[in-house]
Amino acid sequence: MPNLYFESNSLESVVRAKQTLYLAFFMATISLAQEQQALTIEELAATLPGVEAQDIFVSPVPGMYEVAVGPQVAYVSDDGRYFIQGDLYDLDSNQNLTEQRRSQARTQVIEDINPNSMIVFSPAPEEVKHTVTVFTDIDCGYCRQLHREMDQVNALGIAVRYVSYPRTGPDTDSWDKADRVWCAADRKTAFTEATLAGKVPEELCNTTPVASHYDFGHLAGVRGTPTILTDGGVQLGGYLPPQELFSQLEALVGQPQ
Repeated sequence: MPNLYFESNSLESVVRAKQTLYLAFFMATISLAQEQQALTIEELAATLPGVEAQDIFVSPVPGMYEVAVGPQVAYVSDDGRYFIQGDLYDLDSNQNLTEQRRSQARTQVIEDINPNSMIVFSPAPEEVKHTVTVFTDIDCGYCRQLHREMDQVNALGIAVRYVSYPRTGPDTDSWDKADRVWCAADRKTAFTEATLAGKVPEELCNTTPVASHYDFGHLAGVRGTPTILTDGGVQLGGYLPPQELFSQLEALVGQPQ
């Protein structure tokens, strides 16, 4: 199990709110299903507010559909009557099928983020063995610890791409700091000084990627910082010491994600 050292959002996560909302919709609509006839994906989607046909898949379990809205995954019987929320395991292959679906959703989120909007700390290109995307908060203690060890992380061949996720949300001090860092001409230096020394740039520009990063964090199901994601959408943490981070990345090589 990954070592989940992260600092949680002090506000109620939008992801949790969405999950609760979808659950309420599911339970309200599923209770209306009276006939025990299998529904098509299109028919089932019509009964689930906020869900489109493209969000529904045939699950490995006979008689069940998989419903995936971002990284939130649930299962509904093909007659629309029963709703199951939880992880689905294939005991023959010892794989968490639900987590695989979540990883696919996170991968899409990562691919949608403009790489030029990230702050990247990386070894030389020929030395990169792994790349992770990290949702970070300048005022997060575990984020500070991770960045303090960045030289060790890079020495292991790990490139880190930072995406801003001020846990306190818009119009807060943490958000303002992130805006100022991402406004800086030298973002890497500004990020390091703000994170490790509390020295925040004075200049503030009109447009930064912080708001879009924050939205991407919600879509990825981020609930605290740092959140470390592989290119394959696997969530490793939480803060991890450099060697443990490397070991977990190495263990994923060749594994289905």
